[in-house]
Amino acid sequence: MAESAEHQFLSQCTTEVLERLSRTNLYAYVEAERRKFDFACELRRDWSRPLVGQTLWNHTAGVDKDVRTMLLDAQADICAYVARDTIKTRRLLSEALHDFTSGSNLARPHRLRVFWIPEDFDADDESQRDLVAGLLTEQVSRDILMNVVFGNLTADDVRFFVRTSGLAGLHLALLVVISTAAEEFSRIRDLSERLGVSQGAVRERLIRLLGCGFLRQFGGGATLAGATLKGRVFLDFCGLLRREICAGEMSAELLHMMRLLDMRYAPSALTHAKESLHLAGPLLTEVPEMATGRLLSTIEVAEERWGIDLQEIPHVIHKDDMNWGTAGDALIQRLREESRRYSP
Repeated sequence: MAESAEHQFLSQCTTEVLERLSRTNLYAYVEAERRKFDFACELRRDWSRPLVGQTLWNHTAGVDKDVRTMLLDAQADICAYVARDTIKTRRLLSEALHDFTSGSNLARPHRLRVFWIPEDFDADDESQRDLVAGLLTEQVSRDILMNVVFGNLTADDVRFFVRTSGLAGLHLALLVVISTAAEEFSRIRDLSERLGVSQGAVRERLIRLLGCGFLRQFGGGATLAGATLKGRVFLDFCGLLRREICAGEMSAELLHMMRLLDMRYAPSALTHAKESLHLAGPLLTEVPEMATGRLLSTIEVAEERWGIDLQEIPHVIHKDDMNWGTAGDALIQRLREESRRYSP
């Protein structure tokens, strides 16, 4: 059966969204061989995330086959389904997914991301093509990029980060040091000595970074901490923001990322942000322009005081899931040493 104009447009548009946003250098887009899929690619961040996708427009009888083809592909981490939004399609999709969720197979149906397109979409109408392209850009970037590839980085994370008062820039410097450390987890004492600040100041900032989801902890507290995928993405986003602001030209891709994070840039907010960086409060962090200004000011202070460089951060990537054995034994020993050090 020949593909309709709508089918072709939606398949191409989805891949173009992913490819275009990769220009931010927050991830790499590599087109893969289509094989039995309408589109396929790899989204490379800290590791490769293979994506396969199908588009459904007229041939509703193919819903079950589409779902099975995607979910039974063991190599795919993300399965994208761009579908015409009709009652019949939703019913058929629900039935197809029920077979997977109720069975004993290992298809991992949570990988499926469905993007609904208005049923009366006409690909021959330029205004409708623009509207649907914008709709797909919003849906794909929020779901696949922000939730999956970027570790669920949100506007709330950014605001919680810039809400820090006191010694400006320390939490950003800490995150850089931890993300680039050779050891998977960093100790408070080592971080304190590295940055020339008190252990109490480090401990307070670690709790803040844990609250943002930028760090993960080992053990029962913030004694040992390692950077998460979300934390590394945030650092690279900070570098991108700083670089383009200094260059005096903000790309459409960066502006889109900022909108997803509820941020807006206004030069007039920078002065006030710098002067109030040691304070915290809703008016200083909840306004999009002030959140952006505080983040830029934080970056500037961290660069000046601790010499951090956000342009090319040499992240050290560790597996999020602990591989117990020699590495696990070593970490247990380190915890015991830490415990003895603070014992009375």
